Amino acid sequence: MNKYPWLITQYLNIINKYRKNSLHPVNLIQAPTGVGISKLIFNISKWILCSYRNKFTNCKKCISCFLIKKKNHPDFYNINYISQYKNIGIDIIRDIIKNLYKTSQQGGCKIVYFSNINSCTLEASNALLKTLEEPPKNTIFFLHTRNITQVINTIKSRSIIYYIHAPQENIAISWLKKKNKQHNFLQLLTALRINNNAPISTQKFLKSNAFKQRNIFMRAIHTYINEKNDSDLWSVILDYDEKIITTLICYFLLDIIKYNICKNNTIKNVDQLRLIKKIAHINKFNVLKNNLISWIQFQQILSTSYKIDKKLIFIEQIFLWMKTLHT
Repeated sequence: MNKYPWLITQYLNIINKYRKNSLHPVNLIQAPTGVGISKLIFNISKWILCSYRNKFTNCKKCISCFLIKKKNHPDFYNINYISQYKNIGIDIIRDIIKNLYKTSQQGGCKIVYFSNINSCTLEASNALLKTLEEPPKNTIFFLHTRNITQVINTIKSRSIIYYIHAPQENIAISWLKKKNKQHNFLQLLTALRINNNAPISTQKFLKSNAFKQRNIFMRAIHTYINEKNDSDLWSVILDYDEKIITTLICYFLLDIIKYNICKNNTIKNVDQLRLIKKIAHINKFNVLKNNLISWIQFQQILSTSYKIDKKLIFIEQIFLWMKTLHT
């Protein structure tokens, strides 16, 4: 678990419970996207299924270690590998349950992992529930959810619940810095907060074109404000995907509103603090709030299939937003 240092405690906790025969057969994990839960469960499963495991690590040499590494272990049921669809239907659940009541093929434990238990249909959840009430012998379930309020109560009542949060910023930044030496602290902190403090999502964001696009967009805003030249800004706006621009503007407006209200430290675009202060000082709260609401409404329009001129609405939104940048 050296790869994700913020998960070592959870890894050791579950391993120790298994060694003491006190690990509950049904484990429900509430955790946000991008903190490494799939990797955590994968590492735990490697250890549990290993034929020659030591105190805290698998041997990496036995047939079980080989099979799970190749994503082909017959006693490790990862629904990500099994289901081709976004929603998990009752037929998949029935097939898994049928196999769980058979003897394990490697003679050890059987592990079932749902990377998103909320993706089960109601019929699938009800079918699964019957098995969770009285799990087959030597079988462990790991159920991950990003929103535990959406998990049906009967599943929650039969589970031990683990709450895993995004790591503290200093831990995440330390991990990100080792992988991104070209970025300074403010850039890393900005990327981390834009990705809701999820280090793995942040790393993907930094390595993709998204962070570069965001920085170009911010420079264009600076040019527009300082030089009264909107050509760069319009060039970026018309070149980028509307969803990307909309998300960037929503985050930016939200930061300005936050600064206007309480000047707290939850601002996402921390590398643009001077710009945020400048715009906050020239706009009333209601102007910013109404502008943000209109952008959120436009986000909803983008996700619909209504036969309306979305491009025209987008341009109108941009003109309204650019008024908030005037000094």
